[in-house]
Amino acid sequence: MKYCSPKIKKKVTIIATPKGLEKAEKALIRLGIESKSNLAKSLLIGRSTVTKFFQSKPIQLDSFKRICDGLKLDWREIAGIAEENQSEPLTTNNSSSSELVEGVEQGQAPRREVTVIDKQSQTIKASIVLEGDIDSAENLKFIQSILRAYSGDSINIIDIQPGSIRLIVEGSPEDIERLRSRIKSGELHQLRGFPVQDIEILREKSEDDQNNEFDQKWRLVEQIATGRAVGRDLKDADLSDADLSDANLIYGNLSGADLSGADLSGAQLSYVYLNDADLRAADLSGADLSGADLSGAHLRSADLRGAHLRDANLIGAEVRNARFENNPGIDESMKRDLIKRGAIFEDFLWDRYKSLTPS
Repeated sequence: MKYCSPKIKKKVTIIATPKGLEKAEKALIRLGIESKSNLAKSLLIGRSTVTKFFQSKPIQLDSFKRICDGLKLDWREIAGIAEENQSEPLTTNNSSSSELVEGVEQGQAPRREVTVIDKQSQTIKASIVLEGDIDSAENLKFIQSILRAYSGDSINIIDIQPGSIRLIVEGSPEDIERLRSRIKSGELHQLRGFPVQDIEILREKSEDDQNNEFDQKWRLVEQIATGRAVGRDLKDADLSDADLSDANLIYGNLSGADLSGADLSGAQLSYVYLNDADLRAADLSGADLSGADLSGAHLRSADLRGAHLRDANLIGAEVRNARFENNPGIDESMKRDLIKRGAIFEDFLWDRYKSLTPS
């Protein structure tokens, strides 16, 4: 039987710069946080995500922001987007917009939206619709330079919003209007290889409103962690990178939920609907998944060692590089099937090693 991998949403990831990590390490000391594990626990973020942050590995945007917020740091500075003495803005003198983005390949990608926002009374907002995937601080800095070159030095990228990847920037009314005019006229039609689709002036919105979607996610994580989610319908919920270790989600509905990178070790997940859920790199070690529906779930690189899987449905689940060991409910037939599909059974490898080792 051919197993189809579930459709996975693309995410924006951010990496801390060496200079940013130095500030983060100092912040741990300044705030009296004894360990990175304590930081992770206080923020309800999985320890592996915090470890990646301090190893300068890419993590998704909302987790990056939450860690920086917990350390009382500006995430833009830690990512290197708002560093002082940035590279000089690109100039439009004797240059066309195509020259400004020369050498950047264009690929087919869904639409993305860039937003220009105000934080002061003398600034206004606009929404610029782009096509492409903006997935690095380096791209953001180049795009900011191009926007400044076409409109004025007041333009700054100050945030990235969830959804269709909206970059949040600020600028003066004059610079925003100049930017709008040049996009509407077709003079500015690309930003570092990302086709510009449209621009629209936006109404004022508070910073709290802008971050509302991220806040809702972490409020939900807190509710689950404090035992207020037993049997709840959490279909399609974003719980990625969350620390849900030992959480009680019995009889709940998490079908289609994003649990990638989440810590679900020891969690009570019996009879939970997890069909089509994204569980990539999730820690499910010791979790009770008896009777759970994992059909079509994406379990690539997940840790299921010691998980109880009696009567669990793994039909169509993506299990490449998923780690299993000492799993009640997994018989030899199922084990062979999962191994064929790319799963790693560490007890099976140990048994083979012992059988090949001379006594």
